[in-house]
Amino acid sequence: MKAYLDCIPCFLRQALEAARMATDDEDTHLRVLNSVAGVIPKLPLNVTPPEIAQQVYRIVADITGNRDPCYEAKQQANQLALSLYPHFKDAIASSDDPLLVACKLAIAGNSIDLAPQSNYGDPVSIAESALVSPLGIDDYEEFKRSIESSSRILYLGDNAGEIVFDRMLIEELQRIKDFEIHYVVREKPIINDATLDDAISTGMDKVAKIVPNGSDAPATILSQCSPQMLQLYHSADIIIAKGQGNYESLNDEAKNIFFLLRVKCPIIARLLSTKVGDAVLKRQHI
Repeated sequence: MKAYLDCIPCFLRQALEAARMATDDEDTHLRVLNSVAGVIPKLPLNVTPPEIAQQVYRIVADITGNRDPCYEAKQQANQLALSLYPHFKDAIASSDDPLLVACKLAIAGNSIDLAPQSNYGDPVSIAESALVSPLGIDDYEEFKRSIESSSRILYLGDNAGEIVFDRMLIEELQRIKDFEIHYVVREKPIINDATLDDAISTGMDKVAKIVPNGSDAPATILSQCSPQMLQLYHSADIIIAKGQGNYESLNDEAKNIFFLLRVKCPIIARLLSTKVGDAVLKRQHI
């Protein structure tokens, strides 16, 4: 997916918010905005939004000296999600269709995101609402059939906090069948995206093999990924891709991909023919 003109003010907003998380110095905030404003016109809009965001957050890091301004927010999100884990595990186990409920909760977890300009409320109310709400795009039956015929799953993670909801879905998948599952995280900190530290602190390493993808982009940019990640990508029977960033970077790929995300901006809503706030389980048609 290419970037749109509508993305530009969003990049500037994200730069300012990240700068404010990195430092209280307003002069530094202004330097960040001026630098990003100077760079954006030179970036081609035919690249994906996450590739531009990657450059924006690198500028923030270079100017502020803070390579992980969202560190505290990520820790808080992980702890909050872990505190909810027993409750929602019970909800999955007691449902008529545990896999569907686990999918809905994994999508609800995608609301824990610091990049889009959206506010859907607290994760508890979002997750509770997700249990009783229909999906905006519902390819669940295709997902279930694809799972039944697969043995190797590549799960592309997204945010801290959300990773706990991913763990619940992976645990449900492992209950169904003994899959080989690799869970992919970012190589380095970017926004509040999950890294290896987040995966270990939330117990993901107990249910899947953790693989850093080799990149600090807030998405899966295949040209930047490590050889190990690419080998897993090409050999997977099914790919579960979480979040808008992974949709933006992989929606043109001819692979058996299922996108699980919450729609957070009007551009994605228009492309998917959904509404902002909708939960999506969409198969990539190849």
